[in-house]
Amino acid sequence: MQKESLVVKKATPLGGKVWFSFILFGMVGQLTWAVENSYFSTYIQQTITAESWATSATIIFSAIFAATATILSGALMDRIGKRRPFVCYGYIVWGLLTMAFALFGNESYANDAKTITLIVIAFVAMDSIMSFVGSMANDAAYSAWVTDVTDITNRSFVDTIGSMFPLIAMVTILVGFSSFADSGQWALFFAILGAIPAISGIIGLFIFHDSPALKPSPDNTYLNQIAYGFKWKNIKDNKMIYICFLGMMFSSIGMQLWMPYMISLIIDTLQVDYVISLVTVILASAGISVIAGKIMDKYGKANFYYPVAILGAVGGIIAYLTKFTQGQVAPTTVLLIIGGTFVMASSLMMAGLFNATARDYMPKGRAGCYQGIKMILVIMMPMVLASLIAPIIINSVALAPTAEFILLKPTYANSFLYPHELFLWAGIVTLVVLIPSFFIKKDARNLRKRRLDELTVND
Repeated sequence: MQKESLVVKKATPLGGKVWFSFILFGMVGQLTWAVENSYFSTYIQQTITAESWATSATIIFSAIFAATATILSGALMDRIGKRRPFVCYGYIVWGLLTMAFALFGNESYANDAKTITLIVIAFVAMDSIMSFVGSMANDAAYSAWVTDVTDITNRSFVDTIGSMFPLIAMVTILVGFSSFADSGQWALFFAILGAIPAISGIIGLFIFHDSPALKPSPDNTYLNQIAYGFKWKNIKDNKMIYICFLGMMFSSIGMQLWMPYMISLIIDTLQVDYVISLVTVILASAGISVIAGKIMDKYGKANFYYPVAILGAVGGIIAYLTKFTQGQVAPTTVLLIIGGTFVMASSLMMAGLFNATARDYMPKGRAGCYQGIKMILVIMMPMVLASLIAPIIINSVALAPTAEFILLKPTYANSFLYPHELFLWAGIVTLVVLIPSFFIKKDARNLRKRRLDELTVND
């Protein structure tokens, strides 16, 4: 018997205001997260200490506070049926808190152990508060809003575009603002990049609107709504959402093994131009992902899960091969760009695949409740686990810096150069994505048919 065609001829249009809000708050949110994820780590490594415990402490506490914020605010916004105030006012406060990091100044704090410890504690405390507010505004409110305004005919494309925002944000910082960080003008760097989300939040008060279909869900108590996604019955009834999140979790662990060390790894270990390399990787992987996202929406996601995971694993192995071209700028740069493009494109497409599929399974009116679960599995767990694993890799195989190198970069005293093996293990971990992909792929065709039938009935 011939299979019924599930090809979508025309995606549901989103409208200009929705697209503008999606791009503005998605891009600005990722711009601010790029500062937190990459440049906070770089600031610590370059001006305070390169010892991995300091970077790991920042990542772990940030992840815990971010997850807590998403759980609490996600349930609340479902209960009251509003995303707008959490997004707009949240971005304003998020920006102001980011600007506050300018107070740490530009000087190097490489000094005695007690001073370094106190400065790291202060930095971690501020980062935790900033992450709490940012996750409430972006990870909970904005992400739930995207679920509200999309459907199965446009989600893969929308989520693939959204998954590009972190890379575009990184290019924006590299091209427009990294010169401030490179020249040690950290206070100006944090002040400018903190002002952007604050201004965006003000703009949002005039242009950002909730979905007309969003209604309050005041059933049970607030605590019950917080617990909704953790209840065994709801886990069983919506198990595919959790499987999607597990797929994203394994992908994120692979990325988190090297992303916090990325800039220092390229500058100090590979010793190649990090701006040219990263911009090339970002543009190439973004182009691949956009094309893939359109194809996914038209033909379905089922045939993409395995190839995308394998692409990421191959990319990690290719990037690891830079170990054998160390000191040769041209071949090292080429291997980094090819491997990095595969890794980044894979990560973007996996985010688009699993995010969109999780939204397809999402019960109506419960998008906010699941942002907390997503935050734990997709953000917190990868950050915590990778922060525990990465120092083991670094301490096991990394090279100690020479005395001459420490004179140039004193923060590397008592530390190691970040090793190529971070790329290798990132690729190996990515292969685990094949396990949840197997279960999602099995149900992909049935899910697509159900959601397309629902759209036909509603029309």
